[in-house]
Amino acid sequence: MATGNKNNKSDRKAIRFPHDLIEQIDEQSKKENTNFSAWVIATCREKLAKLDKK
Repeated sequence: MATGNKNNKSDRKAIRFPHDLIEQIDEQSKKENTNFSAWVIATCREKLAKLDKK
């Protein structure tokens, strides 16, 4: 009964980004030689790490 949205390591979440933010993330992820998802995941982890330090 797989939904295609979940596996043993990850789960999908649908979120909306403003168009201008998507363009900025795409540009930055290309500079860093990564993809959109990897860039967003890394950035979220950095934010959570900063919050944990507080």
